[in-house]
Amino acid sequence: MKRYFDISTHVLIMSAFFALALTGRLDVVSMVLFGLGVMWSLYRTIRGKEELLSAQATIYLCCAYIGFLALDILLISGSFIPATVHMVLFLELTKLHQKKNDRDYFYLIVLAFLMVLAASSLTIEISFVLALLLFLISLVATLMSFEIVRSRKANDVTAETSNVSLTGTSIWATVWIVIVGAALFILIPRLGTGYFSRAAVPPVLQSGFSDNVHLGDIGRIKLSSAVVMRARRTSGKPSSGMKWRGITLDRFDGRIWHRSDFRRDEIHPTDNGVYVIQPPDRPADAVRYDMLLEPMATATLFGPYRVHAVTSRVDGITVDHDESVFTRVQQQRRVQYQVLSEIPGRARSVDKTSVPQDMRRYLQLPANLDPRVTALARDITTGGSTPADKASRIEAYLRKNYKYTLNLTWAPGIEPLNTFLFDAKNGHCEYFASAMAILSRAAGIPTRLVNGFQMGEFNPVGSDYIVRESDAHSWVEAYFPERGWVEFDPTPPDMRMADTGISAQLAHYADAMELVWSTYILVYDTDSQSQLFRSAEERMQSLQSDFRDGSDTLSARTKKFWDRLTAALGAMAANFRIWVIVLVTAATAWGFQNRRALRIRWQIRKLRKGRGATSGEMVAYLFYRAARLAARRRPARKPAQTWREWTLGLPDENRRSVVLRALGVFEKSAYGHEPASLADLAVLEGAIRELKGGRTA
Repeated sequence: MKRYFDISTHVLIMSAFFALALTGRLDVVSMVLFGLGVMWSLYRTIRGKEELLSAQATIYLCCAYIGFLALDILLISGSFIPATVHMVLFLELTKLHQKKNDRDYFYLIVLAFLMVLAASSLTIEISFVLALLLFLISLVATLMSFEIVRSRKANDVTAETSNVSLTGTSIWATVWIVIVGAALFILIPRLGTGYFSRAAVPPVLQSGFSDNVHLGDIGRIKLSSAVVMRARRTSGKPSSGMKWRGITLDRFDGRIWHRSDFRRDEIHPTDNGVYVIQPPDRPADAVRYDMLLEPMATATLFGPYRVHAVTSRVDGITVDHDESVFTRVQQQRRVQYQVLSEIPGRARSVDKTSVPQDMRRYLQLPANLDPRVTALARDITTGGSTPADKASRIEAYLRKNYKYTLNLTWAPGIEPLNTFLFDAKNGHCEYFASAMAILSRAAGIPTRLVNGFQMGEFNPVGSDYIVRESDAHSWVEAYFPERGWVEFDPTPPDMRMADTGISAQLAHYADAMELVWSTYILVYDTDSQSQLFRSAEERMQSLQSDFRDGSDTLSARTKKFWDRLTAALGAMAANFRIWVIVLVTAATAWGFQNRRALRIRWQIRKLRKGRGATSGEMVAYLFYRAARLAARRRPARKPAQTWREWTLGLPDENRRSVVLRALGVFEKSAYGHEPASLADLAVLEGAIRELKGGRTA
């Protein structure tokens, strides 16, 4: 048991270190040194070697580390928290390699718990849950074995049996801890936003979603595969090619897009926490999406074009004059919200209440615009009869004559748009969107640049869209007086094939788990709790209703079945021919099943009339019949038991003597050289009559 306790202590420390390493905040040197130190201690423990350090040597090392701690805070780590983590790792290693008493083991357990606590403050990912489960199992096993070692008794079970049962008990105890903890987590009222609601990781910095966008920034962002948000449709019809609209920019100086109007209108929530921006014009085109936004360096809330309402617990919602939606203050945590949007098509008319008051800012052109841009716009739109037709021609021209790439082989220079249009003719999305916006303005069409994300990757496991930094995208909205703002995307499609192999499928399952973890754990608050209880209540009512409907349906079907069966039986009873057929069929089946017995009886009847001869088959049939009569309320003969052994075991002496007479005839017929006589058959028939109580055979 002592060895089991030592090994479980090492597993406990390794699980705590594993949780800390998964945060990604631990430096490589510390990870390597600590991992090697623990493995070396485990090796020496398994081999039964003595510890390397004495208690006095450990004290000296700890005193020497005080000076290193100050150096670590000031120079190496440059911060108090990572230096403290280094100190905990050092103390854990020294305690492992010293001669230990019960108090030292207690310190090891406490230090391992501090490592897990430090990991919980550095990450909120689902990977921490796996490490925590391993830590709980090893902690339960360590505490149990620690107590057993301390209070060892003389009648303990063997070490092997104890270790196996203790490991199983530890796993089951951990399972019950998780079950009870999950139940308490769900049932206990939410008293606040919770520990995990604060930012445990720095926000994802997205320069493409600030007030200023430099040409080329999104191309750098698209090289990253980090997840920025997840979206799940909860109602409405699905829409292909949808985009997640972020901010709109209207002023371009040749290299950078700006917003010229920073005014925002604050939206006040209703009693149930819904921020209604504007009721949808066409309710049939409305969709709802549950959004989970990762921490980002922007106050923008993303949603499908156009967002009409937002449901969230954020502290205030604002909307600018370009229909972009923001939180009142930038959020430093994951944000969960629901959007109600309307997704109009190009051919549909849209609401005119969003008509800009000042159209000049959507027609602004750079002061040093190259005349070739105006000439190109004129050439492309020649033949266009309406502004919408001209915008479509510009979109088609860019899609057909320019190539999409993330690997720019040309230097943007001081006039990147001119280089893209007339020299390079390849680039990423913001070059295409900027080109269309400026060409359309040169043709007299008001436009604005929109920054957001493409639809992302659909995860069939979680039924959600995974939106990554690589899905960052820019497109154009053009204004037509008769139709309002209409979306255009001049960027050619990315022809790179998506991964559909086993790794992608496993990633879908992992992402679905991450979505559940984020939705129901990290942002689980009072509203989530109430919604969960309401869903459970509705589900229970639905199950009760389904059960009642199913019970009524089953009763109706059963009654209908019995009615049909009764009617059919009544019709059969009234039909004499059917009964004749039934009786003949039953008799034929019975006769076929008992054909051997009927044949032997027929032979015995012929023998009584003086025709035929005896046979061993007749003798066996009559003896077996007598044995069956004698075996009533008596266990049957066992396969390894002879008939004589079975007969001698009969408790009734009269029955035993009768069967012995019949057994003599059976043995004579089976093992003798002469066939049975008529007298032998008479003995068997007499035995049957006696066993039946005087009735004839």
